[in-house]
Amino acid sequence: MTDEELVERHVGEGYETMEPIIASTAVAASPADVWAAISAPGNLTRIHPFCERNEVSIWDGAASRDHVHYYSGVHYQREFLDWLDGVGYDLVLGPPEARTALVRWRIGEPGPATAPTTAADASGCEFAIKVVALLRHDVPADQREYYAEHMIRRPLPSYLDSVVRGTGYFAETGTPVTKNQFGPHPIYSPAD
Repeated sequence: MTDEELVERHVGEGYETMEPIIASTAVAASPADVWAAISAPGNLTRIHPFCERNEVSIWDGAASRDHVHYYSGVHYQREFLDWLDGVGYDLVLGPPEARTALVRWRIGEPGPATAPTTAADASGCEFAIKVVALLRHDVPADQREYYAEHMIRRPLPSYLDSVVRGTGYFAETGTPVTKNQFGPHPIYSPAD
């Protein structure tokens, strides 16, 4: 299903979508190890360097819902839409009373730049997160543009890079990430 179809089906009218922002990383672990890292209930406290708590409301495949509590105090809810065993999932994210993004987590084969170079590397994979931000039509255009620039375009690439790197780190080592392991984030986990 396309991003637009997912948004139309699960978010509803009154939103426009932004260009997707994608972060990916090569992981020196099997796809099964990455899947185990991202599919366990409460997984964000082990893979997400800006997540202080990850409370689970329901953990049942596409019916799952959990809450992300960031070190900065921001609180988002994740509502899962699709659950693809061993491959990834799609979800909508935002404060509990709003939806601000469609998010797709995917495990894939290594790309050309990350293809295994030795037989020992053959168990590796690629892990990616794609975010399609949602902008509400009822917000004035100048405020939408300010939000798009200062909450999405500028801060989101480094945020996603830290999350995919954290996922890879945990899948490879079995060691949970630490707070701000790949650097702080001005919105979700500022420097102490």
